[in-house]
Amino acid sequence: MVYDLPLTEEKVKPHHITTLHLICAFAFIGTGAIIAVYNYTLSIIWGLGLLAAGLLILGLTIAKNKWVISKKINMVLRIKELVISVLVATYSIYQHWKFPSLIFGMLSSALVFALYWERNSGGALYVHVDDNGLKLPVMRRRFIPWAEVDQVVLRFGTLTINCVDNHFFQWTLADPDFDNEIFEQFCSVKIEENISKRRNDEW
Repeated sequence: MVYDLPLTEEKVKPHHITTLHLICAFAFIGTGAIIAVYNYTLSIIWGLGLLAAGLLILGLTIAKNKWVISKKINMVLRIKELVISVLVATYSIYQHWKFPSLIFGMLSSALVFALYWERNSGGALYVHVDDNGLKLPVMRRRFIPWAEVDQVVLRFGTLTINCVDNHFFQWTLADPDFDNEIFEQFCSVKIEENISKRRNDEW
């Protein structure tokens, strides 16, 4: 038997997308203001341009949040944020400005990761259950063999997995299309079949 249990939570949460836009906005605003007021190696135009970009991102994120986090607009905005961040980081490295190099280097790395991660935003998450064990969504521990499972309970739309090492996992499901009792019975049978495979220190 194979079960794919759809979860209610999304892979990429909207408030995470919004937070990174705000971080970029404040980074651009702060750096642009410093360049415009205190820096004499760059033209004030560069500082004002960076300041304006930060204010624009901040205004759009606050006033038009649903539009900004939509998949197409978010991707375009992320790319523009990345270009600006890489340019500032590169120039900072060239000028041997350690603090701006570190800030915009880290920001550029975060934006690269966000571009990769947010490509699949809106995709459903699943817990996959089969004869070998359970595959978990977006977690450090992605697979749990049946020998390490103590109990699997599905009640009132909530899946609970108790492991023999006292680890505990719980998710809310989005309307599973199978009978709960049959699923629990399948899990119980697999747990019983694999008890002999447990390590002695797991008893």
